[in-house]
Amino acid sequence: MRASVIINERSSRTRKHLAELPGLLTARGIEIDSFTVVPHEKALRKRLKRVVKDGATLAIVGGGDGAMTTACDVLAHETCALGLVPLGTGNSFALTLGIPDNVPGALDVIAAGRVVNVDLGTVNGTHFANFATIGLSAEIADEAPHALKAIIGRLAYAIGGVRSFFTHRAFRAKIRWDSGKKQIDTQQIVIANGRFFGSQPVTPDATITDRRLALFTTTGVSHLEVARMYVAFGLGLQTKLPDAIVVSSREIVVKTSPKQLVSIDGNTLGKTPARFGVAPRALRVCVPANFDDARD
Repeated sequence: MRASVIINERSSRTRKHLAELPGLLTARGIEIDSFTVVPHEKALRKRLKRVVKDGATLAIVGGGDGAMTTACDVLAHETCALGLVPLGTGNSFALTLGIPDNVPGALDVIAAGRVVNVDLGTVNGTHFANFATIGLSAEIADEAPHALKAIIGRLAYAIGGVRSFFTHRAFRAKIRWDSGKKQIDTQQIVIANGRFFGSQPVTPDATITDRRLALFTTTGVSHLEVARMYVAFGLGLQTKLPDAIVVSSREIVVKTSPKQLVSIDGNTLGKTPARFGVAPRALRVCVPANFDDARD
């Protein structure tokens, strides 16, 4: 097995594991065509495009969810497969695919050689791996200190989000999907292609192979109600909240007043309006033997 390896230097766990990666890859019979460390996701995109153009059949990308969504956007509808090495803070995409959150375990998955096609989400023409957020969570992701994530992990989002939690204001959202529409006041909206938002499923039945998006939001806009929503998410009880709104659809359009930040897998993409869709079976990716590839 041959692979081109690209590692995002800025990911929170890169420094800890970078030196050991070449040896771990070689020990698993993976021949390294090239090994590149890039300083940010823009450079990752450029390097990965070159790797694909050069005819690589496997690109191993090390980084967090932001790096993975960049890789997915480049590799969408390509024959080159993606091998994930989770080096970020949340690693929700790896969790969705059942890939271990440790480097040796993730490399074992790649070395085993099972490749399947999974769905990708799209928003305003850009592919994303796992989830998109609109409003408060997008602002919190934008404010989280990058250097702090390398030290304290997910707690950096909580620290970086304190100001946003108290200053962000509710907005009016017009949501339209395949079979309905709704107008609400809310603080945030989560739209997932994959299964997880952080470490919890967005909805109980969300998967990355069902050709559908899962939307979750609430109509509670006070600080107490927003805090309750985050606590419920942490406990996996968010869909049981009395003001929860859950939608499953192939296409979702969100318009807001005023305009809100849109973030994909922790990276700011732009502002609303946002049109979401599904690119079925758009990504070839290495998965564990027990990954369920069942489809409707």
